[in-house]
Amino acid sequence: MIITRTTAALAGIGLALSLSACSSAEDTTEANAAFCQSSAATQAEVAKLKTLVTSDGTVEQVQVQREAIAKAVETSAADAKDLTESVQAEVKAADEAFDAAIGAIPADTPVSDAVAQYQAAVVAWDKAVLSIRTEVGCK
Repeated sequence: MIITRTTAALAGIGLALSLSACSSAEDTTEANAAFCQSSAATQAEVAKLKTLVTSDGTVEQVQVQREAIAKAVETSAADAKDLTESVQAEVKAADEAFDAAIGAIPADTPVSDAVAQYQAAVVAWDKAVLSIRTEVGCK
């Protein structure tokens, strides 16, 4: 009788562990998918900035796009919270480096005077995010 209860208890623990492993894999897949989607949206916003900078956008247009990027980054960062700590750290580092590079450009600087700075920030961020997206399994 004790052996039967012990066996049943162990079987129950094994089932619970296997179910939690499946749930964890599903959670990871969902977290990755959410991050992939929001980081792609952020990439699209950064691409718009690149286009504005290379096509003589106005200071006002660039400022509006900087705000759109900040909003997209917030969403992407929120979606990254369920990823591994190392990926979260990579996302944070890429975003902070981009913010620092863009923030170093005075808001009233004519766009034509800051093309190289904007492009450098975009290229560095794109490279970092592409690496992160590859690591997470984004397509």
